[in-house]
Amino acid sequence: MYRSPWFTLVIGLMVGLVIGYVLAEQQPVPPGKALRLGAGAAAGQTEALPEGHPPVDDSSGADAQRMRQQVSEIQGLLDNNPEDAGLMAAMGNVYFDASRWQEASGWYEKSLVLSPGDPDIMTDLAVVYRNLGRPQESLELLDKVITLTPDHWQAWYNRVVVLNFDLHEHDAAAEALARLKELKRTNPDIPDLSGLEKEIQGG
Repeated sequence: MYRSPWFTLVIGLMVGLVIGYVLAEQQPVPPGKALRLGAGAAAGQTEALPEGHPPVDDSSGADAQRMRQQVSEIQGLLDNNPEDAGLMAAMGNVYFDASRWQEASGWYEKSLVLSPGDPDIMTDLAVVYRNLGRPQESLELLDKVITLTPDHWQAWYNRVVVLNFDLHEHDAAAEALARLKELKRTNPDIPDLSGLEKEIQGG
């Protein structure tokens, strides 16, 4: 039976795609390299970079365009409301999501000048300090949050992470985790803690 060259080409492409898909499926999936730490999330160890390597800005393409648009919109609102602490925090959130820690810290700090004692902004800023390599300042800020809001679980979670992974104070991290587990009994928003507990026990 006659087969046109186009038919043969199409069949060949389809077979190639199927084989490529099967091979891709058989490749090992790399494990996650970071747990993000923030108000409502947590962070573990980040991917190692050579000493002195500048931070990698992974925002590109559509993500970078979206970030620029958000920055532009918030800046427009700030032009009309220059003393709005909420808008400053929102700007900090945009840079936080883009892992641009230096810019995020500046906006969170400005927000806290106008709205001191906001536990959520303080927790986010503590995360930023940690990602800037300032774990002691991060811990001090988290302790302030816990003093103001003893049941602020994100602050407790982040405190566990900073103590265990950054400051290597494993006993103190275990104590903080015990408090976090108490909070979890009545707070369904707190994520599963078994992985974090294993890390501490193995520390």
